[in-house]
Amino acid sequence: MTSTHRVVCAIDSQMAYALGVLLGSLKRESSKAFRVTVGFLEGSLPSRDREAVSSLAAALKIPLVSDAITDPHLWIDADTVALPGWDRIFDVIDATSEKQGLVVAKRGNSPGAARDSMLFNAGVLGWPQGTRRNWAEPLRQMETVDTQEQALFNELYSDTAAWVSEKYNTLTYRIDQLDPHDLPSIIHYAGAHKPWHLGRNLAQNCVEYGCPWSAWFAAEASLTTELTAGPLAETITALQRAALATGHLRWRRDHSGLWLVKLLTALGPGARVVMWCLGLLKQWVPRGTHPLH
Repeated sequence: MTSTHRVVCAIDSQMAYALGVLLGSLKRESSKAFRVTVGFLEGSLPSRDREAVSSLAAALKIPLVSDAITDPHLWIDADTVALPGWDRIFDVIDATSEKQGLVVAKRGNSPGAARDSMLFNAGVLGWPQGTRRNWAEPLRQMETVDTQEQALFNELYSDTAAWVSEKYNTLTYRIDQLDPHDLPSIIHYAGAHKPWHLGRNLAQNCVEYGCPWSAWFAAEASLTTELTAGPLAETITALQRAALATGHLRWRRDHSGLWLVKLLTALGPGARVVMWCLGLLKQWVPRGTHPLH
C-alpha cells in the first residue's frame, strides 16, 4: 500500500488545457496525498504544452512524474472533473487483488447484465498492485472498433473486476439517473463535444440551468482565479484560446454536438439568439447531450 497515491493521464495537444483544469480540481477536492503521471505519444505534445503542464502542476504543488508505473494507480481521462470524494476510490484500489485485476465504475446496469453492450467505460480505471494481463494477443484478435481500448478492457476484466459506484465515472447523459443524495465524485465529459469548446460568453446559460458542464466551468473558474494573478496568466489564457479550436469534426451523429458548438462560435453575437431558441426545447432534450445542458 502506498502513502502517496498516483493518478495517471494521457494527453495530446488538444487535451493540454483540459488536463490543467482537471489537475486543479483534483488538488482542490483531494483528501489524500497524490502525484500525477502524464503520458503522451512522441510528437503529439509540443514542448510549449509540456512546459505549460509542468508549470501548472508546479504552481498547484502536484508532483509530476514520468517514470514507469509499477505501483497501484488511478487512470483518469483528461476530459473529466474531480468533485469532493473522488479520491475515496483509492481505498478500493488498495483493497483490490491481482486476481480481480481492475477497479471499474458501474455503467448504469449492474455486473452480469446482458453482454450486448460494454459494462463499463474505461475513462476511470483503478489498477491494483500486481502483474497486468496480456493485452497483445486479445487486441490482435479483436475486430477494429471506434473504442478499441474500451472493448479490450471490458473483454479482459469485466468478469473479475472490483465494482464501484457509477459516481466515480459519471457520464454526463447519466446524471439524471443518479441518486440526488449521492452526488458524482468524477464527471466524465465523454463524446466529441467538450465544455472547453464552448465560448465562455455562452456558458452562463448552462451554469444558470445547472447543466453537467457547469461543474467543469466552476473548476475552470477556480483554477483561473487561483493562478491568473501570477506569472501563469499568459500561459493559461493561451491554453484556453487554443482549446476552443480543438476537436475533429466528422459527419457522424455523435459529432452533432461538436458541430453545434463550432456553429455557435462562428455566429458570434448571433449565437445568443440560437441559445435562446434552444432553451425553449431543453425540456425534451436529455441533459448532458448538447451545450445548453
